[in-house]
Amino acid sequence: MRKIIWLLTCCLMIVALLIASCGKKDEPTEQVEEKEKPEYGGTITLSLLLSGGTEPDFDLINWFSTAPQHLAHQAFWEGDWTKGLAGGYGTGEVLWEENTNVPDLNVGVIAESWNWVVNEADDTVTTTITVRDNVYFNEPDTEAGRIVGGRKMTVEDVQWCWQQHISNENSDNYISFPECREFVVEKTGPQELSITMPFKLHLDALMRYFSYVLIFPPELWDEYGYESCIDITKSVGTGPYYISDYVPSNMVELTKNDNYWRTNPIGPGEGDKLPYADSVKYIIMPDASTRQAALRTAQIDMMALIAWEDAEYLETQNNKLVKAQRGSGQVSSAFFRMDQAPFDDVRVRQAMLYGIDLNEINETLYNGLGDLISFPYFYTPAYADLYLGLDDPEMPADVKDMYTFNPEKAKALLTEAGYPDGFTTDITMSSQEQVTVDYYSIAKEYWSQIGVDVNIKTVTDNGQLIGVNAGLGFDGMIAQFISPVSTFPEQAQYT
Repeated sequence: MRKIIWLLTCCLMIVALLIASCGKKDEPTEQVEEKEKPEYGGTITLSLLLSGGTEPDFDLINWFSTAPQHLAHQAFWEGDWTKGLAGGYGTGEVLWEENTNVPDLNVGVIAESWNWVVNEADDTVTTTITVRDNVYFNEPDTEAGRIVGGRKMTVEDVQWCWQQHISNENSDNYISFPECREFVVEKTGPQELSITMPFKLHLDALMRYFSYVLIFPPELWDEYGYESCIDITKSVGTGPYYISDYVPSNMVELTKNDNYWRTNPIGPGEGDKLPYADSVKYIIMPDASTRQAALRTAQIDMMALIAWEDAEYLETQNNKLVKAQRGSGQVSSAFFRMDQAPFDDVRVRQAMLYGIDLNEINETLYNGLGDLISFPYFYTPAYADLYLGLDDPEMPADVKDMYTFNPEKAKALLTEAGYPDGFTTDITMSSQEQVTVDYYSIAKEYWSQIGVDVNIKTVTDNGQLIGVNAGLGFDGMIAQFISPVSTFPEQAQYT
């Protein structure tokens, strides 16, 4: 089930192309009302959540490095602004909901272009990228900034950073995917890098690398070691901003990179040098109510992942807020250990679905706004051709029937499978995902009515949960958010 999440913006904000766009458009339009050219200047103020612990995770070889690091550093690719709404000038092929990552909708950043070739003789795939030749490192007024000196990024820098995610024992990729540790990134041309991987690992590994490898200069590792990844005063990137101030437990401030290479790709500001805003300020706000109060009083300019009831309340408090609904906030799906009893029996798995009233949960918990089917795809324009809803004529009748609450059928299936008295099992999830904990607390009560006693176990954060899943370090079930399998297969190790 997907919970409807709202994104609210304050109309007082100064829109920056790389951060957010006010407004919503469901379908592309042929004509766009002429708008004024974007202006330079101002500060965008946002809230910053914590992924665990008391401070942001600045680790550059972690999958979930904090948002400021992704403004200060760049990956191989990112979503193509022009294929979204783009202030009313984009194609509208995608609304850029959370975790929408379709390769054809991405645009190269550090990678100017890429291709891959299947080697049928040994069942491998060789991926080759052309590294952009006009990128320079930031030059913050720090010792690290002076060491790097604002020099030009080289293909060797990219090769080294890519290899860190593969071979550095501190990296999340190294820890969670041991089968990928022996890959070697090779320089095969003046601006060209190649990597060869087994066919079955190619897609998921590549999408991890292209999205998560952030570029920083190797000389900082030589000087500071691992501190160059986790201490922002010892970190330098190639992004549109650089981190200029950090007050622990308070805020992170970024200043415009005047030597940034990109230009506005669309609209009345097409060709303008980016970024527009002079600075971006993140205020550390772990508490949701504090973030909402800050938005209501225009202390921050935007807030995402707002539950429907909170969005309705905020609208009554400030009539200058603009709201947009997006397909996000999916409740983490429950995945079974199908190599273990009792979930090695399909009848048991079916019973778990028959035994929960999804429609009642949707009405009572989500005001009827949720989509019952949100995995392996949630509905969004980017996935429209792939999405199969319950009302779709092509939906098989037996599958549709399983989404009907039928506890008697659930009990009968359990009896057929050899569990007439039910059983006890576990479900593991992240304590960070409160919406998931809430959902499965209700599901636990339903399952108890068919004789299944479910113990809810939690781990500290999402990164730990991914490691538990990858290593099969759980029994029974695991509730983990996994993005659509066609686009972000890496977390689930699809083959």
